[in-house]
Amino acid sequence: MTQTESPMRERILQSLIENGHEAWTSGEALSGALGISRAAVSKHVMTLREEGHIIESVPRRGYRLISRADPWAGNDVREGLNTRVLGQAGWIWLKETGSTNQVAALEAMQGAQEGLVVVARRQNEGRGSKGHRWFNLPGSLSFSVLTKPCLPPEKLEMLPYLAMEACAAAVEKSCGITLEKRLPNDLFLNNRKVVGILVESMFHNTDIQWAVVGIGVNVNVPRLAIPPELEGIASSLYAQTGTAFSVTKLLRHLLEELEERLPLRPCV
Repeated sequence: MTQTESPMRERILQSLIENGHEAWTSGEALSGALGISRAAVSKHVMTLREEGHIIESVPRRGYRLISRADPWAGNDVREGLNTRVLGQAGWIWLKETGSTNQVAALEAMQGAQEGLVVVARRQNEGRGSKGHRWFNLPGSLSFSVLTKPCLPPEKLEMLPYLAMEACAAAVEKSCGITLEKRLPNDLFLNNRKVVGILVESMFHNTDIQWAVVGIGVNVNVPRLAIPPELEGIASSLYAQTGTAFSVTKLLRHLLEELEERLPLRPCV
């Protein structure tokens, strides 16, 4: 990123803020005011979306800002976080990574404590169940937590289900939306996938050493940002309801609901 790119994005964002949520700003107007091409405007808008800003675009009308991104730092999540373990052992905040699960697993192999949370604005190697690709869309939430559950191997299959229950409860608490749970590890809204879960574990002989619970939630993804190949298959809370939600608040509730359901207490 060049030194001029960030200020230019900030100028575009400020222009959209000044025009308000209802007004459209044409790409031509932004291009002329900022002295850059319309293609450059489009590129900067895409980056702003990846940072979590909800910006809608319509041909021949332009752009409008629906909601700004939540603050991107651990302190705003930790404030008011009611957990004993999750989010108390440490945080890793990443602008971009291959996979938050991979980062958490590497940390686990180096002795990280239970409760570590890894959050990324963007994943480029995100995975779902059965090796399927998880598309990381602008305005989504992607994170992983490191757990050391007290479960025998034959009951490890309970973890995705428990995580799914936690996700459903957190979305209802944060957003007032009831999601449909579909085994083994997905949640749907209006018959479209909005949440995916991936649990990966490490064993020593038959004893579980740790389990990484990865969760992806399509929170504030604009409808037009959903790839054509996912049309009718995946969506977001925002695309289905027209309401923008706080990613920070949702993450806090997700951690609380996960801790309530996962068997994190030491074995006795």
